[in-house]
Amino acid sequence: MKRILIPTDFSDNAWNTILYAIELYRKNTCEFYLLHTYDLEPVQLVGIVSSQLIGRLYDTVKQESQQRLEMIIEDIKNSNPGSEHTFKTMNRRGTLTQNIEELYDQTPYDMIIIGTKGATGAKSIFLGSNTQHVIKTISHCPILIIPEDSYFKKISEIAFATDFERMYYRSEMSPILDFAKKHQATIRMIHIYDKNRLDPLQNYNSNSLEEYFKHVKYDFHVISDFSSVKNAIQAFVEELEIDLLVMIKYDQSFIEKIIKEPVIKKMTFDSMIPFLVIPADTEV
Repeated sequence: MKRILIPTDFSDNAWNTILYAIELYRKNTCEFYLLHTYDLEPVQLVGIVSSQLIGRLYDTVKQESQQRLEMIIEDIKNSNPGSEHTFKTMNRRGTLTQNIEELYDQTPYDMIIIGTKGATGAKSIFLGSNTQHVIKTISHCPILIIPEDSYFKKISEIAFATDFERMYYRSEMSPILDFAKKHQATIRMIHIYDKNRLDPLQNYNSNSLEEYFKHVKYDFHVISDFSSVKNAIQAFVEELEIDLLVMIKYDQSFIEKIIKEPVIKKMTFDSMIPFLVIPADTEV
């Protein structure tokens, strides 16, 4: 059974993200955890000196959050979820990343699925910058980013952007293989080069990828870096009609070294397709 965490802020985009997750895992046995985080704005606390009054304000916000989560559950029931899907709700005070960390320690998740935009009332909970912060902070769970106004479509083409400059681990390849096998998709490995050929280490690592992918359809693609890594990836995505873009997040990866361009930061805003960020396996 898969455990999927979906932060929500009650926006239309957050609802689309939930629907996308349901379709993505329709044929899987899944527990979906819908998380809403909340806090009080400083302006709401101006002039309030009573701790009891502050406590009542938090109780009101928490109650409203729970009511809206219950409404989402009713909407989900009316939207034809998978027969093996169950849904749980959580509303917690504090920041999104803080709560994700705490919840993961209690119940590890297989995937976090998050939208790129949204807001709730007077407090922005889920803007693009917060999505970036989740990517930067959360280092133990794959994060699937769903662009605004994106709707589920069958995953036939998966682009895996990499530089072949480090060893690959089964834990890193598992989310890619899971999607490829489930959807009978082709994995297209993209190497954006700044030199004419792979060095011996890159050749060794590319061969290890072939071993991981030997039971799925795959291909290698070598492209020049254009004016930027982002432009190179975007051109590839459009030309081959890619449905899912994948990168591994690790220190000093190729996306930073080639031209010092923070690609993951930009792709969270610019990508028009779902974007999977896999944490590097740092275990020795």
